[in-house]
Amino acid sequence: MRGFTQRCLLLKLLFINKGICCGCPSPKVAGHGCFGVRLMLDPKFVGEAMSVIAANTNVPVSVKCRIGVDDHDSYNELCDFIYKVSSLSPTRHFIIHSRKALLNGISPADNRRIPPLKYEFYYALLRDFPDLTFTINGGINSVVEANAALREGAHGVMVGRAAYHYPWQTLGHVDTAIYGAPSSGITRREILQRYQEYGDSVLGKDGNNRPNIREVAKPLLNLFYSEPGNGLWKRKADSAFMHCKTMKSFFEETLVAIPDSVLDAPIAGGVPSGREDLFANVHDFLPPQYQAREEEALYA
Repeated sequence: MRGFTQRCLLLKLLFINKGICCGCPSPKVAGHGCFGVRLMLDPKFVGEAMSVIAANTNVPVSVKCRIGVDDHDSYNELCDFIYKVSSLSPTRHFIIHSRKALLNGISPADNRRIPPLKYEFYYALLRDFPDLTFTINGGINSVVEANAALREGAHGVMVGRAAYHYPWQTLGHVDTAIYGAPSSGITRREILQRYQEYGDSVLGKDGNNRPNIREVAKPLLNLFYSEPGNGLWKRKADSAFMHCKTMKSFFEETLVAIPDSVLDAPIAGGVPSGREDLFANVHDFLPPQYQAREEEALYA
C-alpha cells in the first residue's frame, strides 16, 4: 500500500508541474522508491503518468532525465526509456542531463560531478529520434559553451546552477550572444528597478503573506558575485529579510552596500570559458544506432 500511496502523491505533484523530473538522485527523493531518478527504471509508469498529465493540461509536457542509473547505463537502455515514454504518451520534449546517477554512497553534489559526462549519448538521441525534441544539460556553465552545443546541433541548452550562482555573468548578455539581439546596455540598477515593481506586485498575493520578501529576493542574491560590496550586500539582505515588507524598502536598506560604479556598469559581454571545443569531436563517439524492439520495449 505504501508504494500505491507514494505514486498517488507523485501524480498529484505532476499535475501541478506539467511534467516529470526523472533525474534527481537525492536520497530524500529517489530513496523513497518511486521518485526522482528511480523513475527511469519504470518507463512504463512514466509514460502512463505523462499521458494522464497531458490529458489534463493544455500546455506541452516534458520529461527531464539522466542517461542512466547505476548499472542501467547503456545507450540502448536510455533509448528504451525514451521510446516507451514517447510511445505511451504525447511527450515530445526530453531534457537530458548527460551523465548517469549513482544511487548508493555518493551525495547529490557528487552526483553532479563524479559520473562522467557522455554528450555522445545526447547527440545519438538526436540521430535516433528525429521526431522528438531534446535539450542538453550538464556541465554547461557559460553562454560560450551553450553556443558550442547549439552549433553541433543541440535543439536547446539548459544551464542550471551557473545561471543561479553567476546570473549577471551567465545571463546578462544572453539575448545578444545567443539570439543576436542588439546589445541593450542595461545596468544592474535598471534591472533592480524593474524587479522592484514585479516583486511588490506579487508579495503576499495569495492572502497568506506568501510569497514573502525572502522568497522574492532570493534569485537576486548572487547578482553581485565577485563585485566590491557583495559580502556586505548579502549580510544586509539577511538582516532585511527579518523586517522588510516591500521590495522598495529591501533595496533601500541593502543596495547602499554596492558602489555606484557596479550598479551603473553596463553589460560587458560574456566571460570566455576556454572550452569552445567542448563538443567538437563528440560525433566521433556516437554509439551504434538504436533499433526499437517495439513489443518488448512497450510491454516489458
